[in-house]
Amino acid sequence: MAHDRTSIFSSPFFAGLAPEERAAILQRAASRKFAAGESLIAQGESATALFVITKGRIKIWRASEDGAPLTLALLGPGAPIGTLGAAKDVRNHATVSALTAVEALVWPLSGLREAMDNNATLALNVLRTVSGYAEQMIERLEEVSSVPVEQRLARTLLRMARGSNGESTEDGCDLPLSRQDLADLTSTTLPTVSRIMSRWKQAGLIAGGRGRVRLLDCGALKLLAERTTG
Repeated sequence: MAHDRTSIFSSPFFAGLAPEERAAILQRAASRKFAAGESLIAQGESATALFVITKGRIKIWRASEDGAPLTLALLGPGAPIGTLGAAKDVRNHATVSALTAVEALVWPLSGLREAMDNNATLALNVLRTVSGYAEQMIERLEEVSSVPVEQRLARTLLRMARGSNGESTEDGCDLPLSRQDLADLTSTTLPTVSRIMSRWKQAGLIAGGRGRVRLLDCGALKLLAERTTG
């Protein structure tokens, strides 16, 4: 499977590595394809591999004790998945499912840990990614428990735009998100998201059609995201 190396090497997994180091690490990987709906990683199973997404979009979600799913993140190309398992022996804390057809580079953890032992920069990249994901999960859980829906919807859109999910356009930022995606990410209902986004659309904050959202006024969305409640 051919890959765009420029795109791959923009992943935080490869940050700061010399070209020869990146090439050596890339040689340890296998290429895999996953159909939409297929699981890359299953919650509760032993961690066995690290993935870097090269094409498509994934959903990271966790089943609560009562079985209800909580969507933690939607990610696209460049995202390293399974970094906690690379850092230590653990069981997977969440399930990773393919939202679309997905292509990924896959490193068995045994060989990857050997590479990390011999390359401090690679090890630091893995630890930084683990830390970043942990911060995102804490923020996500705090929002669900204490932040009003409209405010956390604005925060979610801006967070996705800052990450690797957005595509710059002449009049804003285009995000490949459906209203159901946003309902999952904000732990609310589809009718609630639709009502808020229809109001924002009328106010000129957003535009877009089925399965996509275009941010037209990030300044106004930022004000909504930062609004204090009392």
